[in-house]
Amino acid sequence: MFKTVKKYITTTDGILLYYEIYLTNQASKPQILLLHGIGGDLDAWQYVNKILLANNISVLAMDLRGHGFSTHPLTSSAYQIDNLVNDIMAIMQAEKIEKINLIGHCYGAVVAKHFALKFPFRLNSLVLISSTYRPPKYLSNPILLRLAKYLSIFFAWFSPPPIYPGHSFYPPGKIHKDYEIFGLIRTILRNSWRSYLLTSLEILKLNILDKLAKINIPTLIIVGNKDSIFPLEISQDINKKISNSKLIIIPDGLHNVVLNNSNEVAEEILKFIK
Repeated sequence: MFKTVKKYITTTDGILLYYEIYLTNQASKPQILLLHGIGGDLDAWQYVNKILLANNISVLAMDLRGHGFSTHPLTSSAYQIDNLVNDIMAIMQAEKIEKINLIGHCYGAVVAKHFALKFPFRLNSLVLISSTYRPPKYLSNPILLRLAKYLSIFFAWFSPPPIYPGHSFYPPGKIHKDYEIFGLIRTILRNSWRSYLLTSLEILKLNILDKLAKINIPTLIIVGNKDSIFPLEISQDINKKISNSKLIIIPDGLHNVVLNNSNEVAEEILKFIK
């Protein structure tokens, strides 16, 4: 049995952050903090979460700013990664959590790495799932990268607000492909194009490979070998840079192993943190 607590806090820059805490009978504080990927929300963790709770691991999951029930800011500056790092710290302080096991998927893993670089003393361990340290490879051309940045800002200004802000439905048993219309529609309805584009803009700015050597806490890296968004080679590079890290490759795994391979992901997390 476990207890679910739903909460909001307001950040110093006026953003309302939504999060949920799932406490087992044996815990007074969550042991894990979950960060979802771009275009998602905390419910993307629901299948992994069930397995963690069944193993008496208490969890905190949050909606990143611009996602789910959290505020969807209008300005690009509000989406800067350092703001999201400070959001995590704000929740930890509000819940009086001294140290946590931080787990992120996709963009959530990008934010998690930045948190580890800024606040390593607040972490017991780090789990990076389908992560990256640079923009997608198809934007390796500097001209295309610059064009993508300008277009992201331009189209973000013309984006309407989310039609149905909140959490998406993640059908049990559905295989979430790396590129699909289902995910696109979900993003438009729940998070808006503005949130998606301005969050994507932060990925386009990424260039942190050399900084990763500064991360010394125990780190687990999980990736699907068929991830076409942030391919296996990226996680292998991260593994090489973070000395105290372990790489787990999910056979036939796509980008969204959190939903498609929830059993394998949860099992690896449990083995790692116990």
